[in-house]
Amino acid sequence: MKRMVIILALCGGLVTATQINAADKLTLSSTNITALDLDHVVAKDKGFYAKENLDVDIQTMAPDLVIKTLLAGTVDLARSGTHFGMIAAVRGGELKIVGGSNYGYPYEVISQPQFKTLADLKGQRIAAASLASITTTIFKDVMQRQGIPPSAYTLVFVGGSADRFQAVAAGAAVASLAEAPPFNFKSVEAGRKVLLKYSDEIKNLQYTSYFVQTKALVQSRPLYSRFMRALGQAMRWMNNPANEKQMLELMVQKLKIDEATAQQTYRFMISEQKSFRLEGAIDGPGMAEMVRLLFEDKMIPEKKPWESFVDPAFLSASK
Repeated sequence: MKRMVIILALCGGLVTATQINAADKLTLSSTNITALDLDHVVAKDKGFYAKENLDVDIQTMAPDLVIKTLLAGTVDLARSGTHFGMIAAVRGGELKIVGGSNYGYPYEVISQPQFKTLADLKGQRIAAASLASITTTIFKDVMQRQGIPPSAYTLVFVGGSADRFQAVAAGAAVASLAEAPPFNFKSVEAGRKVLLKYSDEIKNLQYTSYFVQTKALVQSRPLYSRFMRALGQAMRWMNNPANEKQMLELMVQKLKIDEATAQQTYRFMISEQKSFRLEGAIDGPGMAEMVRLLFEDKMIPEKKPWESFVDPAFLSASK
């Protein structure tokens, strides 16, 4: 009987240890997986969340729902276009940025082959997402810098990259104001011309960010620090050329593309654009640029300091 009691006590100890070591669960809202989402895909698939004892459930949805879902309390974190979260915060949303995802702006302006420069788009129909889209804001800003005002061309609002690609292919527009992998590659293969690589104009932009509700940060800031540490490790792994083969295999599997397109995407996103270069840290100049764009396009009413959108603990960590 004594021996049985000891065994039961040991078993009880094992159960307790298992409970203590159980991974902390987090839910993350994000857009449907594209080449821009590779950081959190790698963090989950390559075990970086597990290293931080995290079990992260990724819920994908339309871009305009990602922040709304966070504010509704349905998820713990949101990976969203930085502009969506900034606009929500200015309108009273209780949320803060805890880290960066995409740095820079990995898009291209692509037109039918007879057009040679951005100036040639004067008087033409250009495929866009929506008037309130950040892609529209950035395109108008770049065109204005070239001396081409919004009145000089017509935007046709058709939807996302796939819709813009189809609009140009069908002749409904002569150009798309923003194409990212794989649609920029498909466009070039179809004989269309790249009029602008945005990276030639935009050197700093924290295009997407990770957001958390303010009250959740007050309660569990160390938990979210572990989450961002996992993301930073994932991006560091992605940026290591030694892992290119594994990255290509992951892209083929997760993005549902062939190996040739995966190689093009890797070269474009990782080697050329260096889209994950700051490995989760806050990009001060990139945040300031986003604030400027939103203010000048009247998407936010005042030009607030970019630091006001960031949780102070993560701001200190990035510095």
